[in-house]
Amino acid sequence: MFGKKTDNENSEFSSEEPVSNEVVEENENFESATQNTSVSLKPSIISEGFEFTGDMKSGGSITVDGTFKGNLTVQNLLIGTGGFVDGTVTADSINVKGNLSGTVSCRDLVIGGRATVDGALSYSSITIQRGGTIKGDLKRK
Repeated sequence: MFGKKTDNENSEFSSEEPVSNEVVEENENFESATQNTSVSLKPSIISEGFEFTGDMKSGGSITVDGTFKGNLTVQNLLIGTGGFVDGTVTADSINVKGNLSGTVSCRDLVIGGRATVDGALSYSSITIQRGGTIKGDLKRK
């Protein structure tokens, strides 16, 4: 195969299998390259009608239009008007248009006009639009 002549020249396929370390070396190079470079993550979405229960971690953004229950650690969190998040949330920025309850730690917190937030909130800056509701403990970092 590939220019090598075998004992049986009439056969299209060789019984000898080529041995190559190239694939392994390429995979090792790919893995080390992806570890050394900063990867831009695509935003994730939990759609309306979808319920997720468990723990989730991401260096990117997530939009919750459905229901999330559990521990959530992300860079940016957007809770849509129909979204509901219940649990322990750690994020750089959180924008709430729906419902958020539980223990929250973030740098920037924006609470929309129709949002409801209930729980222990720890933040560096907070913005509450007219009509937004907060119930619980507020602690500025």
